[in-house]
Amino acid sequence: MQRALMYIIPAVLLFSAHWAMAKTLYTWTDKDGVVHITETKPPSGTQQTDKLTYTPKPKKKTPQIETHKVNQQRALMLEYDARRKAQRLRREADNAKKEMDAAIQAANQMKAETDEYIQQWGIQARHRKSIKAKIDRKKEATNQAVATSEDHIKIATEAEKKAQAAEKELTDLMQRSRESSDDTPNLESERSGNAPPSE
Repeated sequence: MQRALMYIIPAVLLFSAHWAMAKTLYTWTDKDGVVHITETKPPSGTQQTDKLTYTPKPKKKTPQIETHKVNQQRALMLEYDARRKAQRLRREADNAKKEMDAAIQAANQMKAETDEYIQQWGIQARHRKSIKAKIDRKKEATNQAVATSEDHIKIATEAEKKAQAAEKELTDLMQRSRESSDDTPNLESERSGNAPPSE
């Protein structure tokens, strides 16, 4: 029995590397007393001493790897939302700037027309109420246009700040995502027991 074990143990170690692919292993002894371990059934007339059925199991993922992948998926979702937000705010900021430019141009044009009218008819306004009333209306319209342009400047400035903040948030998320992805090989190495040496 001890002699048989001496043959079985080395043979098992020899075939251990193939167990992951083997379905069944047979242990049997030939007519000369030599112990064999094969994946095929023993020949007829030999003594079978053992039969091992092996079912390969899938590799279990470590909690650290699973957590890392979940974090990566969450980071991608956050990056997607941040990108859409940044794009939306950038469009709003660009539109606000266009409206601001148009409002400033309209106010400047109206002010120029009012100044020209006053220069041309201002003296007569002292004696003609209709001209004075028209000048007053033009001044009022000009002041309103200037106030509107100032409102658009505030709106455009605030929209630009929000767009820049959203774009910075997106950049930070992308940077953290890249750093997290760079850590993946290290985690895989740790799982397989081949961690890279520290410098």
